[in-house]
Amino acid sequence: MLGFSKTQWNTLHLTWVAFFLTFVAWFNMAPFNTTIMHTLGLSSTEINILMICNVALTIPARIIIGFWVDKYGPQKVFSRLLVFAALVCFAFSLAQDFETLLITRLLMGVVGGGFVVGIKMIAEWFPPQKMGTAQGIYAGWGNFGSAFAAFSLPMIALLFPEESGWRVATGLSGLSCLVWAWIYYRFCPDAPGKGGDFLVDLHGVIEVTSYRDLIMQILFLLPVYGTLALFIWKLSGKPLSLIPDFISVALILAIAGLFILNALRCWQANVRRLQQPIQDHYPYSQIVILSLVYTLTFGSELAVISMFPQYLENTFALTVQVAGALGSSFAIMNLVTRPAGGWISDHFGRRRTLFILILGASICYWGMGEMDNSWSLVSTILLSVTCSIFLQSGNGACFAVIPLISKPLTGKMAGLAGAYGSVGSVFFLTLLSFVTPQTFFKVLAGYAFLVFLCLFFLKPFRATPDEKEKL
Repeated sequence: MLGFSKTQWNTLHLTWVAFFLTFVAWFNMAPFNTTIMHTLGLSSTEINILMICNVALTIPARIIIGFWVDKYGPQKVFSRLLVFAALVCFAFSLAQDFETLLITRLLMGVVGGGFVVGIKMIAEWFPPQKMGTAQGIYAGWGNFGSAFAAFSLPMIALLFPEESGWRVATGLSGLSCLVWAWIYYRFCPDAPGKGGDFLVDLHGVIEVTSYRDLIMQILFLLPVYGTLALFIWKLSGKPLSLIPDFISVALILAIAGLFILNALRCWQANVRRLQQPIQDHYPYSQIVILSLVYTLTFGSELAVISMFPQYLENTFALTVQVAGALGSSFAIMNLVTRPAGGWISDHFGRRRTLFILILGASICYWGMGEMDNSWSLVSTILLSVTCSIFLQSGNGACFAVIPLISKPLTGKMAGLAGAYGSVGSVFFLTLLSFVTPQTFFKVLAGYAFLVFLCLFFLKPFRATPDEKEKL
């Protein structure tokens, strides 16, 4: 089926399960937001802070992990990341105060960077003409971990008293990661001779082919560092004073300094190259556009997954278990839709597919902005599932294209797009802390339409030199 060899299928299945378990761990708090509020006496503001913490460090993590995976190989990196996820899950399940919860959710954000590890593993084992389908299966089945966490963990917790049930459920998610870390290391080797195929730099420097692209790369780093500064500002008194003002100012200045250093590094690393003849030109604007696509399709999806069970529970007065099960509907279709997005992109046109999916997401988000308790629960879920289908298919279609921009730079470009997914989730969750859910959804609709307009500047792509370019 699909023309994959036995080795390719084994690699694909072992890798998507690893990704799946990191997502179960990463989103093991979302179905228990209200439970943790009650058992530990937290406020809704503190829960909002924890949701942002859960995705904040994913931004630098995806860039740094992109470096590690190219240096040490996906087998070692994914195995060790699963062990790290297990330890953080255990610490989270034992937390007794807000400070411990905050630290563990910050560390859990690093686990969200595991996505880029599998992107490289799949890119090494699969040819370009099958890349979209393979990446779609990997990402779709892996992303299903967030839905699985939403509907399964509350069921496990139901077997225990309220004050301990969430602890047992989140601890079990960590144990699963620990077991799979050994399995992945033992049975999923790196592709022979592929260790140096995708060169990545620790500081986020991508080789460009023109001075215009060099300036664009430097400017495109601003939102990454700006989002980290926004996160620090959020923790310094907007609305909770979790860190003193002088420390927040120092951290923001340090982030600004890191941006300047990174910009200088980009300039120094590329200027020498640009003074020599360059054969393989590629437009950097293409990864910029696709990163904006991923900010929408993945970043907004993470934000909605983080808040949707709690939104349903509060809007329709549901129990934690029912809200968790229904809340998983926003991610449950990943099993089918993300692989479908990659497959459709491979067969029916890459740009055309993105145009349709992004416009559909914009329309659905606008409709979700009209939802309230006067809606029937069935209508709410149907519209939400429809929106998720467009977004998740867009994820698959996006990563069907990224490896085709410049294959030697696939790892770094995947890391950059992944980082922008986390940029979107931090920004959107920060926005949610200031506005109503209805306004939140309408802002997402407006951003989706802006991304739709950007797609007019996306160039056609082809999987192989002999293939006719697909619009």
